[in-house]
Amino acid sequence: MTRTLIKNACIVSMDPMIGDLDAGDILVDDDRIAQIGRNLPAAGAEILDGTGRIAMPGMVNAHIHTWEYQLRGIGSDWVGFRDYHNNMHKNLATRYTARDVYLGNLLGALNQIRNGATTIMDWCHVLRDAEMADAAIDGLEEAGIRAVFAHGTVKPPERPGEVPYYKKPFPRDEIRRLRTGRLASDDRLVTLAMAILGPDWGEYDVAAHDIRLAREYGLSNSAHTYGRKGKRVVEDGYPRLAKEGLLGPDHNIAHGNCFAEDELKLVLDAGCTITATCLTEALNYEQPAMLGRMIKFGGMPSLGTDCDPYFNSSMLWVARHAFQEQRAMDNRSLREAGKWPTSSEHATHTRDALAWATLGGAKALRLGAKIGTLAPGKQADIVMIDARGMNIFPALPGGDPSHAVVMYAESADIENVMIAGKLVKRGGKLAFPAARLERLRQELLESRLRMMKEGNYVYRPAPNGPLPERYVF
Repeated sequence: MTRTLIKNACIVSMDPMIGDLDAGDILVDDDRIAQIGRNLPAAGAEILDGTGRIAMPGMVNAHIHTWEYQLRGIGSDWVGFRDYHNNMHKNLATRYTARDVYLGNLLGALNQIRNGATTIMDWCHVLRDAEMADAAIDGLEEAGIRAVFAHGTVKPPERPGEVPYYKKPFPRDEIRRLRTGRLASDDRLVTLAMAILGPDWGEYDVAAHDIRLAREYGLSNSAHTYGRKGKRVVEDGYPRLAKEGLLGPDHNIAHGNCFAEDELKLVLDAGCTITATCLTEALNYEQPAMLGRMIKFGGMPSLGTDCDPYFNSSMLWVARHAFQEQRAMDNRSLREAGKWPTSSEHATHTRDALAWATLGGAKALRLGAKIGTLAPGKQADIVMIDARGMNIFPALPGGDPSHAVVMYAESADIENVMIAGKLVKRGGKLAFPAARLERLRQELLESRLRMMKEGNYVYRPAPNGPLPERYVF
């Protein structure tokens, strides 16, 4: 048995029975948390000094297209979904090989670990064949991250004489192959789910088929929603799915910003979860992220980083933005009601954002019994944040540790990351072999340049040049 004792840490358990401990210990036996308390005896355990550190549950990135990692830095100036789909799905995604998917998933997952995410839903919609799917899983497994591998399908350009992607049901043989093979068990770090088109992006019969297929194999399924009326493939898709009993806790909705109130209530009453990707939605949606509106109907938001081509895929960034976005909406609502905002009237606090990034993600991925809080019996997915550096100091002691995490912490402050009792980041450095990581970085760069060349993708600055005339003094 491997034993580790995190000693004298400021513990943010996110468990209501345990609460916060200003100077507590966490004893880890193998892959599980054995005890949380003060002055715990642990003969033979390796000691991790928690003095001046915050120990918290690993963050859950509930929606990320990990395969896009090598295409960072090209998308922030794209306008809306049209640019994204034209540049990604109709061009660069078609250039991916199995090796490219492996590289993106491996380095993308390592980057998530570096940023303090111990679990991801890898929404992998670049897969053309079984070789690419296996390569994606290989990357996740080598990284050592906990992942729900949401197997998706491609959205290539429509060609005359070919069946368009939105008319194609999910390939049954591929799900059977994985579910009866390498991803048969749900008691492993990488588990299987289905990333389906859903009724906003696919025809109704396709959506119904895919959900039934997921249920046949005991899998969760997740669908993107655009939600804006008049732009959906199936205008009344979600009400029809609900009427047929095809919605439930096994169905996760990405985005959902434009749901009308009755539609939102319908999916939440059915038990569906919703994942907000606030940063991408701020770029592409005319409606704010699904946070406060969801809470009003009794739902629990979860958060995701979504698309690496747009920005740094840090869950700390997303949690901070989610808090600030919902707080801004709170302010406007109070003003419209003729009230001056006070702390007692605000519905949103930093502890809420931290819950969305931990508990909410665990619920969305149906992993709440294993992760999302620090409690005896749960998996030892733990992040330790060094609060002694100038970035956070002197927020502790005497301050709210959740405030310190959400509003001050950055990736450089994340000292240790443990997944299933194994340290995958230690002393501020990834445990992954440094020499191999450097070789993979070079190969990934070659992968990026090759695909951009094949796709004839060239960054084009704004029409007035790199610096608009109005900014020249």
